[in-house]
Amino acid sequence: MSKKNEAASGAELDADGLVVQKYKSVVLLVVPPSEYGEECLRYARSSLYNVHVGTRSVSTNAGELIKGRHQDEFMVDEALEGVSLEAYSGVIFVGGEGAAKLADNPDALRLAREAAQSRKLLAAWGRSVEILARAGVVKGKRVTGDGQLRALVEKAGGKFSTRQVEVDGQLVTGLDEAAGMRFGKALAAIVGI
Repeated sequence: MSKKNEAASGAELDADGLVVQKYKSVVLLVVPPSEYGEECLRYARSSLYNVHVGTRSVSTNAGELIKGRHQDEFMVDEALEGVSLEAYSGVIFVGGEGAAKLADNPDALRLAREAAQSRKLLAAWGRSVEILARAGVVKGKRVTGDGQLRALVEKAGGKFSTRQVEVDGQLVTGLDEAAGMRFGKALAAIVGI
């Protein structure tokens, strides 16, 4: 659609003539300081964007480029420390090898607990499922994730699955990067209403 057609359709434009996206809600993304899973993150963000849900990213390395496993890199919106979930419709813990660096982070654990207690979207995939287990939010829940986490999830009272995506109430977990599209659709179904 051309700028002229967008303007004619009544869309609000910014100073550069680009359409201003209006979001119904915003989801918090907790990104590992390095080696995050790019593929699944792209699907998650795209799926949420398609249902008019924005994302805001935080990490322990605010102010520096966060580098993914392959080629993606970006700067997060703010530091993880002290962030509140109050203004968000949920939280997604980004997977990848770097997610293990957040498994004992007190702010990450607090956000997982806060989302579970508030019945907000709580999501993770691959290695980041460890954060959910350590936060104590998987008890009685069916979850999937990196196979190396099976014992930890079961010890925390969760029911470990090998399915690509598991949805248990407001909790969405993904096996690995290959779960991207299904994971994104599950997120959108919960917060895109």
